[in-house]
Amino acid sequence: MRIEEIWWKRLTNPSNFAENIIYSVLDGKSVYVLYEKEIAWKKELIQNIVEDIEKDSPNMKTTVNVPENYTEPAEYILQKYCSDEERSKYWPSAENTVAGFLARNSKAVLNKSNVIMDISDSEMPEEWIDFAEEYHSYFDEYEEHGAFVFFIKDSDGHIKEYLKEKECRCESIDYDATINNFDMLMLCMTILSEQNCSIQQKQYIAETAAALAGDNIVIAGRLAEYKGSLPVNTLNIAKKIFRENNIPCENIEMRVKKSLWKAQVKILFPIIEQFRSRFIAENADRLKGYPLNPYKTHSIFELEIGQLYHLCMSNNILMKKELQFLEKVRDARNSIAHLDVVAYNDVMSLMDKCIKYTE
Repeated sequence: MRIEEIWWKRLTNPSNFAENIIYSVLDGKSVYVLYEKEIAWKKELIQNIVEDIEKDSPNMKTTVNVPENYTEPAEYILQKYCSDEERSKYWPSAENTVAGFLARNSKAVLNKSNVIMDISDSEMPEEWIDFAEEYHSYFDEYEEHGAFVFFIKDSDGHIKEYLKEKECRCESIDYDATINNFDMLMLCMTILSEQNCSIQQKQYIAETAAALAGDNIVIAGRLAEYKGSLPVNTLNIAKKIFRENNIPCENIEMRVKKSLWKAQVKILFPIIEQFRSRFIAENADRLKGYPLNPYKTHSIFELEIGQLYHLCMSNNILMKKELQFLEKVRDARNSIAHLDVVAYNDVMSLMDKCIKYTE
């Protein structure tokens, strides 16, 4: 299954987002789809909307348009959704607007159409909204009429404010209020679902992809597609994906390092802490009886990994292999605590051994 299909058809929030648009149109309502930056796989979303609406509303014609940014809404709708013959009957006046003329004209194509428009580049989104609102005002709630879906880029939030002040009949759906970073992480985890490794290792790869991508869901998905190769060859893969998607990235090496560190903080650090607690509990009898004053604590259960290592090394408490592993855990913990990155092989080894130890 392609990434965009996973996103729009298998993940809860994205699929609910698409369904809300579809159900509103099937219910005879127009929809304003607002977003601040970009909608991930917007073309695929629109295609899915068209297919589902046509399947459940065969008597209505569904069309997709991308008008030029300078297009005057009323004139555009009149030209697109009214025949030449009927259009010749229209004479503009204060009482006879285009919206009113089309609504009252039983032969107007608009009244049997679901119109999907990407007006993200429009310089006059408010005028498109005004047209839709006026058009709907001529119909009773259950009277058959056309419906609009406007995709509107609202980078500064002024359209949201405009809709609040207008008390609209039509519905608005906020993409950014529906989709969040958790959905991006779930996309990566779904892509990695068949990867042959532990759940923690999948989480580590997913967190790495998400951190590298920032808020770009498409990039996160592309990175996650590399699966186990991503944490091994992070820098080269990141460069490739960013270049292919025309995304400039200065200081890519630093970005990769920060992303790996974030993933290790979220996944490896808690695993190390679980190991520490379990290690102390299982070795309490061997650890008791030694002075704890140098570590400024009165309980062995409060000892940090570094203190545990020092105590065990100084008093020959552990076998050589045990001590060596404890040293590796200590070094990893110190690296993460000092904003440094643990090498990939050590990350995988520590995850595997620490998890098995705590199971």
